[in-house]
Amino acid sequence: MMMSLECECGNRTGLFATGDRDEHGREYVELEDDDRFSYEIGEDSIVFRCSFCGYKYRLKQYAPFE
Repeated sequence: MMMSLECECGNRTGLFATGDRDEHGREYVELEDDDRFSYEIGEDSIVFRCSFCGYKYRLKQYAPFE
């Protein structure tokens, strides 16, 4: 597991690297257990939703790396 995500209610899951990379060399990640959290990718952010309590977390997109 390379990153973890924990809700205020105690629900937690991890993100792990798949080993696959895109054309820029960035590695893809996937949710460890997609029954615990779901996510939706929007135009300028990604929203994670806790499957236990329904709380949502929004991660805003910032300027791209140079």
